[in-house]
Amino acid sequence: MIASGEYTPCCSFCNSSRMSKVMDFGTVALAGGFLKPEQFAAERKFPLRLYFCNDCFAVQVVDKVPGDVLFHNYFYFSSSIGTLREHFKTYAAEVAARFLTPSTAKVLEFGCNDGVLLRPLADQGIRTVIGVDPAANVVATIDDPRVMVVNDFFTEEVARRIVAEHGPLDMVMANNVYAHVPDIQGTTRAVAQVLGDDGVFVFEVHYLDKVISELQYDMVYHEHLYYYSLLSAMSHFDRYGMMVFDIKPTPIHAGSMRFYVCKKGSRHSGAVSEAVVALEAEERRKGFDRVDTFLRFSQSVAAHRDELLALLNRLRSHGKRIAGYGASGRANTMIQYCGISHAHLDYMIDDAPAKTGFYTPGSHFEIHSRSVLEGPDRPDYVLVFAWSFFDEIRKRNADYLASGGRMILPLPRVSVFPHADV
Repeated sequence: MIASGEYTPCCSFCNSSRMSKVMDFGTVALAGGFLKPEQFAAERKFPLRLYFCNDCFAVQVVDKVPGDVLFHNYFYFSSSIGTLREHFKTYAAEVAARFLTPSTAKVLEFGCNDGVLLRPLADQGIRTVIGVDPAANVVATIDDPRVMVVNDFFTEEVARRIVAEHGPLDMVMANNVYAHVPDIQGTTRAVAQVLGDDGVFVFEVHYLDKVISELQYDMVYHEHLYYYSLLSAMSHFDRYGMMVFDIKPTPIHAGSMRFYVCKKGSRHSGAVSEAVVALEAEERRKGFDRVDTFLRFSQSVAAHRDELLALLNRLRSHGKRIAGYGASGRANTMIQYCGISHAHLDYMIDDAPAKTGFYTPGSHFEIHSRSVLEGPDRPDYVLVFAWSFFDEIRKRNADYLASGGRMILPLPRVSVFPHADV
């Protein structure tokens, strides 16, 4: 599935061979592949390249790692992040009020993780709530009798079984996962298969404009295959008799877009929102249909890497101790692309207990709990890789900051909080 050397891949969305390479991240360890020292020698690495399709405008990683490798022992638990819990609670109430009659509604979320959205959907009184996810260790934590869990990938076969048991669904949801599935065409066919004629497909993904305008290259890793613009989404759904009828920008994950999709001819299809019309025009003005836009982005990312490394090297030359904060996939992309090593950081900190005692992929930094910030050997600086949750992290570690600790924010620009002359 992973090819080596230069080649021209086909677009995952439209099968076009008119593809242009945007960025090459080199050969890297899997961003979610946390491991123990005895596993270092057997660690696998894969090429990571970002391409643009000149026909359907989809921006995508072309190096696809099999799902059973990516999700065998998954370490991302959404419910550990308070910001996400609140986001999904509001999200569930909003879609229920707008589209559903709870007492009869049937809703499915694929990529449901640990049920962070399923529980608030059930709290809305939704009659049938179904979660589908391949990560057995994560879905095993869902302990709610109101929720039905299918431990599998959301395929056409799974879709057939669900329709046979429950009939057509009123809503299908996918959050930060519709960008993850290697077979995006098959998954979209599965969505169309389970969705009723007037049903709505609602999904949130990181929005391409945020990636470009804020240099969020840390969003690029093997798990995140696709980077959606409205233009590419419209082109994709058109091929399956579906259409985007509304959108909603959301601040979660430092800039996501919620897409509302329906079947052509449904009761929603005649009311395309002004927001959709306006954003389509804006994306064309910004050049999201031209490869040059993304090549300039690649050049800016290289300059950012040099700036961040210069700061870390300067602090180290002054004898400062530095730890990373937030051992996420985003962190691992930044670490590996920038070449951040043990010469720059001493260790990593993460708030998820499941990661404590493991090591980061590729770079092999040991992961500690944030209790290290409360001890006498606390670092002088922490590099906040989870910068999109900075407000939450800053409040959670107020004592560390009050005692003189400082936080380095790598994006949207390199900065230090509280400000310091370094």
